[in-house]
Amino acid sequence: MQDWAGWLLLLFSFSIVLMWKSIRDDTKVVHAIWFCLVVHHAVVFLNVYIPDASTFYWNAYYLSVSPELEWLRLAASSEPEWLPFSSNGAFNYINALGFLYGAFGASLIFGEELSILAFVLSCVVLVKLADHLYLRRFRVGIILLFGLLPSAVIFRSATLRESWQALFFLLSVYSAIRLRKCPSILNVSFFLMPIFCMSLLHHGLAKYAVYLAVIGLYWSIFASNKNVRWSRHLRFLFAGILIFCVIKLAQTIGWNMTIDQALEHAAGIRRSLLSYEVRTVYSFMLDTSSVSGLVTTIPMIFVQYMFAPFPWQVENIKDIWALLESILRLLLLFFSISSWWRSSGEVRSCYNFLIIAVLGLELVWSLGTVNWGTAIRHHVPGYSVIVLLGAPGLIQFMRELYFGMFGRGKASGKLDEQV
Repeated sequence: MQDWAGWLLLLFSFSIVLMWKSIRDDTKVVHAIWFCLVVHHAVVFLNVYIPDASTFYWNAYYLSVSPELEWLRLAASSEPEWLPFSSNGAFNYINALGFLYGAFGASLIFGEELSILAFVLSCVVLVKLADHLYLRRFRVGIILLFGLLPSAVIFRSATLRESWQALFFLLSVYSAIRLRKCPSILNVSFFLMPIFCMSLLHHGLAKYAVYLAVIGLYWSIFASNKNVRWSRHLRFLFAGILIFCVIKLAQTIGWNMTIDQALEHAAGIRRSLLSYEVRTVYSFMLDTSSVSGLVTTIPMIFVQYMFAPFPWQVENIKDIWALLESILRLLLLFFSISSWWRSSGEVRSCYNFLIIAVLGLELVWSLGTVNWGTAIRHHVPGYSVIVLLGAPGLIQFMRELYFGMFGRGKASGKLDEQV
């Protein structure tokens, strides 16, 4: 009986996409999202009826039963002492799950359906972003590439933070684009709220949130929007006040770090992680002793994080699958840059912002990741934007390749002229 909330969420997830007229009018997009949902729900059933390591589930369950005792245990053991309480992402997530379990009943299927709820909402935001970038014809392909990546399906169907991290990241960049098109105090609030929520889910994201807020506000407010006739001085003043408030808030909460502190902290994490013998380890030490050391090591760390395992590192079937996903990620990034190069005007400006945002996110993850097993999980939050930017070019290339090989004429259509 305690699974009733999970079953209601399962049924509700299929109706969410019908709440937006622009989505329900396109039956192909609706069917694509529903197909992805069926796959995710199937993974949930496997998780529920086949025992797994549901750490977050059990921690949240104990919290719902005995909040005071579990709060003390988690606060003492969950993360290093130097982290401020508000940056303790694991605690914040477990605390939220514990509250919901206390209200609706502690159920594994309910916890995992909450993650799928975040996934289906991410699909809605992704469709909206595709419309803003004039990629309407590619929405089905974008949804399928986003929703059916095997590793992402596994992580988004469990009681893990990645599904919610991806949703809040997507909402942040979508709100930034809306703010650019229609500057207002209300839209500034809509932009900052998902950034704040994202920052609560991981201490690394808390630092990244300051970066995203600053570049998002700068890019949004200095839009060349003819409908909003602000003087240049007024825009400078407004942007400066907002950015100053963001930085002061970060200092007050304890989320800010200087670049030197962040790099030294990342180097310390890497030294600690590399002390363990793990088969999938790919990385080496971050050299913070000099500028040349940073210039030499950071690009190598980033490349290894993004594309490991390499062919010579493959040892078993799991490695082969990880290699295939890294190849797909490489292709999507290539076509993202290609689409950016061929774009112009406002769309190119959006591409600039999205590429800078997602690469900044991946750089933060890369500095604290030393093996491709962990890297696969950390790729989930930023994968949505990489798919959004790269999928149209990849789909168009595959169409042209197919028609060229089988001699059935030219592939119909090209990327929209605005892209």
